[in-house]
Amino acid sequence: MSNPRYAFRVDVSNQIGYGHFMRCLTIANALKKQSIQSCFICRKETSQFQSKVIEMGFEVLNLPTKVDQNFDWKKDANFTNSILDKINVSWLIIDHYLIDIKWETELRKNCKNIMVIDDLANRSHECDIILDHNLGRTDESYIDLVPKSSTILTGLKYALIRDEFIDLRNESLKLREDNGLKKILISMGGSDPKNFSTKVLKQLSKYDFLTNTKISLILGTYSNFLPEVKDELERMQYESELYVDVDNMAKILIDQDLVIGAVGISAWERCCLGIPSISMAIADNQIPGAKAFHLSGASIVIDEEFSDGYCLESALKFFYNVNNLRNASNIASNLVDGDGTKRVLKKIL
Repeated sequence: MSNPRYAFRVDVSNQIGYGHFMRCLTIANALKKQSIQSCFICRKETSQFQSKVIEMGFEVLNLPTKVDQNFDWKKDANFTNSILDKINVSWLIIDHYLIDIKWETELRKNCKNIMVIDDLANRSHECDIILDHNLGRTDESYIDLVPKSSTILTGLKYALIRDEFIDLRNESLKLREDNGLKKILISMGGSDPKNFSTKVLKQLSKYDFLTNTKISLILGTYSNFLPEVKDELERMQYESELYVDVDNMAKILIDQDLVIGAVGISAWERCCLGIPSISMAIADNQIPGAKAFHLSGASIVIDEEFSDGYCLESALKFFYNVNNLRNASNIASNLVDGDGTKRVLKKIL
């Protein structure tokens, strides 16, 4: 190939979630706009997500191991090297919690440049760039975990936001000016492996003050809890709507006044659109970012340790005050300007 080729080592499944893959896909799409081709190196998985990525024009190269098998870093590194032996890679980009300096050192013979995407800051890496785009993260978190020559990119300045959100940012911010709280969206991730969606719906069904509020929910067909969520929505006394396998997430979001959602890349996408939220850390690795998110004022995070006594009911009542809703919207939009992907691309082109 005449163009540089970028390879992503990332896995996806209902248990792992889809956030890692979406971060990589955001970079891959940005590269594609510049006629630069990418491929994804992944363990085999049973959902249809990889086939959707292929339909988008990307090559998926499966390792012989399955995503639900125990991770053997040495075998995984050898299998990945055998793939990279056959293709000319300018950059290897890794987004994987089970990969660290041992694996990365093995890949150096095939990779002149390595970038790691992380949000744990809990292990050493052999890389040229490390990216952690979460709120509250600073360079100091990684200084002792990467070579001195590495470039460290931290904070929401480098948030990997998809084009669909950037394109609708101005329209969404204008809509915030007049909105009260009439529409609420629940978005706990495509797979929602811990079934937070149903738990939230059960709580909302108890609140009489939501009578004139429309409740919508987004979920993927690959979620094991989709039938249960459908049943719960049908029992609700409020107007409701279910979105399944959406390909226009940003368009759906800008029509909402408030989102009840997970803390992760989706939280930063909401900020780009200036949409206030009630958030929950659905995994341990999200807790540091969740705390910073709560302290920022862009979201109320429901957590026993640092939510200032807020529960879901009191958080909703807080946002029924239009001034509180607008203030959180302004803070959110100032946190994420939508140019993070461009800033990252400048480092790897």
